[in-house]
Amino acid sequence: MRSKENFQPYVSVAFGLAIAMLGAFQVYILREPIRIAHDNAAERQAAEKAGQQLFTENCVACHGKNGEGGVGPAINERNLLEATVDEVLFSIIRTGVPGTLMPAWSQAYGGPFTDEQVSKIVIFIRAWQPTAPIIGPQVEEPDPIRGAAIYAGTCFICHGENGAGTDIAPALNDPERLQKLDDAWYRSTIMHGRPAKGMPTWGTVLSPLQINDVVALLGAWREGKTVDANIPFITFVTNALFAIREFDRPDAAFYLKAALPLADHTQAEEINKIINLVEENHLFEAESRLMTLLPAEEMGRALFSSNCAPCHGENGGGGIGPNLRANTFVQSKNDTDLINFVLEGRQGTAMDGFEGILGSEEISNIITLIRKWQKSEGGQTGK
Repeated sequence: MRSKENFQPYVSVAFGLAIAMLGAFQVYILREPIRIAHDNAAERQAAEKAGQQLFTENCVACHGKNGEGGVGPAINERNLLEATVDEVLFSIIRTGVPGTLMPAWSQAYGGPFTDEQVSKIVIFIRAWQPTAPIIGPQVEEPDPIRGAAIYAGTCFICHGENGAGTDIAPALNDPERLQKLDDAWYRSTIMHGRPAKGMPTWGTVLSPLQINDVVALLGAWREGKTVDANIPFITFVTNALFAIREFDRPDAAFYLKAALPLADHTQAEEINKIINLVEENHLFEAESRLMTLLPAEEMGRALFSSNCAPCHGENGGGGIGPNLRANTFVQSKNDTDLINFVLEGRQGTAMDGFEGILGSEEISNIITLIRKWQKSEGGQTGK
């Protein structure tokens, strides 16, 4: 008869293993939340860093380096961040804000970002909240000097140099005349125009701030003050070149004479010769001489400042539009492709075409400047 086998040792070992497994599982359960929290923190930190890079390359020009605001509103502001959930921030960045300079940034709406990239920007912005300052509403005071620059580029054609008047429109730099009507009347007239008297509507062309600047200029004239427009030399030269190409001799002469006080001796001698050519109606020779006065890069810089900087930043660093320095899209295209792109624009984005605004040669000058940026940033350039 066989003796009964003793299973007790096996049972004891199995029981011990079960207890050990339960203990290990309990340790795992206790440590898992810590591991998950650590992993989530690391992922969020990586997303925040990526969002910061995207913000720096694309948003700084309008919203400021630290979200303090500029062309666009301040984002690093406690009240705004406390009142705005992530979903709203995501939606605003993704789809843009119609009627403002804020374009859609999502690829689904014609922008450059994936939804994941938009989410990373939101994470970066949200990280400001614990230390975000409270920023009161900022009111930019009207500036007569800025108003003089706007006047020199738009109003002088009808109202004359320095508001002296012409056969087309009355003098504006007349303290006695200006005393008869207040700023509100002039602001409304500039905004809505006086069509029956040939005064166009400027409210669809100039921003409210720009109109206020022009009204500030009129206010200075009302007090008998002299206001000089702070306009760079190259801007006058570029405007003169455009006027010559449009066979507009009076405007060309005006811009060239305005450039004289800002020119050095050599430039002044050449400008006087060009003025004589314009007055004698030798416009093709005048254009040729004016083209050699400044290199294409400098002409491009002036054109970029007037037409591209509001979106791409004064030095091409990005803003509403992308960063144009070390830009892979620019580097992948030849000059002809880029000229056509600028003329046509990109549908569904804030990049409107410049057909009818800039000519191919002017765009070529801008591209010369942008190509130099690619070289300075170590990128390749197209042919």
